[in-house]
Amino acid sequence: MRRYWAPNHADRRLRSTVVSPQTSQPADGVSASPATGVVARGVSWIVIERVVSLGTWYPSLLVLAVLLPPGAFGIIAVASAVVAVITILMQSGIGDSLVVAERLSSSYLRRSMLRLGMAGAFFTGLGIAFADLILDTFARGADPAVLRIMVLSVLLAALSVVPTALLKKTMNFRTLALISIVATVASSVGAVVAAVLGAGVWALVLRLVLGQLVGTALVWVAARDLWPKSRDGDARPPRRTGATWFLALSVAQFCAQTFDNLIVGYFTDVAQLGLYALAFSLAYAPLTQVSWWIGGVLFPAIAATSDPELVRRRTLRALRLMSLLLLPLVPVAIVMAPALIPPILGPEWEGMVTPFQILVGVGVGQGVLNVMGETLAGSGRIALRARIDGTWALATMIMIAVAADAHGIRGAALAHFVTFSGLAAAYVWWGGRSIGLTAVVAGRALGGVATSVLVQGAITAVTTVTLDALGAGAIPAAFAGAVAGLAALAAMLRLGASSTVDDAREVLEAMRLRRHPSGLPEMDAAPG
Repeated sequence: MRRYWAPNHADRRLRSTVVSPQTSQPADGVSASPATGVVARGVSWIVIERVVSLGTWYPSLLVLAVLLPPGAFGIIAVASAVVAVITILMQSGIGDSLVVAERLSSSYLRRSMLRLGMAGAFFTGLGIAFADLILDTFARGADPAVLRIMVLSVLLAALSVVPTALLKKTMNFRTLALISIVATVASSVGAVVAAVLGAGVWALVLRLVLGQLVGTALVWVAARDLWPKSRDGDARPPRRTGATWFLALSVAQFCAQTFDNLIVGYFTDVAQLGLYALAFSLAYAPLTQVSWWIGGVLFPAIAATSDPELVRRRTLRALRLMSLLLLPLVPVAIVMAPALIPPILGPEWEGMVTPFQILVGVGVGQGVLNVMGETLAGSGRIALRARIDGTWALATMIMIAVAADAHGIRGAALAHFVTFSGLAAAYVWWGGRSIGLTAVVAGRALGGVATSVLVQGAITAVTTVTLDALGAGAIPAAFAGAVAGLAALAAMLRLGASSTVDDAREVLEAMRLRRHPSGLPEMDAAPG
């Protein structure tokens, strides 16, 4: 449930060193850094895709939550976790390794396709065979047919890896954005129609399988002309793939952000798991629906950049802009959750409010931190990122097991908060130092936005509590608190973070002019 179809389903962190029509190449054959216009155009298409897809995906998700009970979401959460782990094992880091490869050959791609197809078929059969045992363990009373149908998406995902990698390698973000929009709209509309017709939990199954089916078909159509021509010596595998570390990173992130569904399901029940899964899906939207996608544009640029100073500047600029985009969401989401979730979704969903309020801060923090993580992997430090994320994932699973057993889904949410704090410290200390970005420099750059958001949070809380105590009602008080907080944020940004706001305007202008790279403003200057 948590991860929906996107080009290459479970493989969003692709990197690129390919020289395409959108990048420049010196005479020595080494890829130069992509032009600012290339990055801006890529981000602009990601923004367009996110606006359209999120405007379809999350409203349809809320409609499904009104039509279906929490238990249905709990069943899908377990099935989705199983599908995700099978997909990661099946792909084995192949998608990432294709994108960072210095050269690709037609024979190597054919072998990759054969390997993926065989692995997809094997793991699909494995999931079908063990469906009863899996659901009896983690979602007692669920229909095993749900998992048997959903696991078919693993085979579809296997078939999408190579064409998606080719599209990302050539920075065809416009095509990927359009494919994602079509797949998201088709799956969302289909699921709502099915739920209205009384399909029950099968509406959620249709939502995921249909999206993967449509996406896989479209990426093959889009990438049909990108397959490299055969040439002498093309039997040699590409160099600098790092597939093992990419696989390790994917496993670590799966364990920390999806395997928790199985842990929570084991210690609670499908109804509680449904509450937790929906809370997580909504709270982590800043990471999964914004930061991962923008990171998909940042990393082809970082991976093709050989200048360490340019990497540092781009990372710092991206951190500041991501903070400005995501951090103000936290006070608004926290204050609006208790006022909106039970009235909209129904009283049976009230139990997800507190976990959501805890998790939304973690989701936003992960979204900001992902910029640093993507820089580490894209600049050749994938091993460092995998080690940090692996340690964090292990600690997260242990703490969730202990906390969920003792305090249910609230404990699981708190466990995420505690382990994220350690992850952030590790990224800033070891990750930042590896690219020449010290904690002092990062803190100075983000200080204005962070201070402004703290003031926003204080104003939001005081206004909401005061109006509620005066009898204004929960919903009016929450709306007024959110508006007052945003007004305070705007004033603080003008006083303490004007350079970051100027950065944002500059990026928006670059995105608006995406068809005219020569007219783009320079976005890689050292931040003020």
